[in-house]
Amino acid sequence: MRKSFKVLLIGLGIGFMLGWLASSYSHTERQLTPIPQGFGAPSAPITAYFSPSPEPERAIIHTLQNAQQSVHAALYQLTDPEIAQALVELSTRGIELKILLDDEPSKGSKGCLLLGAGISVKQYVDSGIMHHKFAVVDSTIVITGSYNWTTSAQTRNEENLLVIYSPELAQAFESEFQKLWTHKKAQALTQKDCSSEK
Repeated sequence: MRKSFKVLLIGLGIGFMLGWLASSYSHTERQLTPIPQGFGAPSAPITAYFSPSPEPERAIIHTLQNAQQSVHAALYQLTDPEIAQALVELSTRGIELKILLDDEPSKGSKGCLLLGAGISVKQYVDSGIMHHKFAVVDSTIVITGSYNWTTSAQTRNEENLLVIYSPELAQAFESEFQKLWTHKKAQALTQKDCSSEK
């Protein structure tokens, strides 16, 4: 009886030690995980829109139409004719426009239309995709979200769009835009590219 009690105590002791070691290891691992370094704007006004619905498109066009100085956009796709027309109209007002698209020209894309209107358009040519969907307006407003600037995003897809009023956040997005715009994989779209459109 004494022997079995002794074995039980030893077993409990070993179990306790193993549990303590596992807990300590797990705690240490959690402490070693680095905190993600992101960009915040805790007090920035944010408006959210969801599709399928016309609201995200209207929000984009409204924000673009109110631009006073510049619009820099990195977009996976741009096929929405209304948004493209809003950009063309901005170019006639002397607003600085820089549009980066993924692998231009492609079927339905409005990249060549923008180029024809004198807008600076670049195509991001890489084995991966430039999957951003954001614009920085006047260095103070960010338009972002899953929403591609396409007709299908408005009429068929489940998407989200955020319009964020924050110079601090706009600066972070502008920095990302400039990194992409000046990258060797960002090539200027030319009339030659457009004449051989797929």
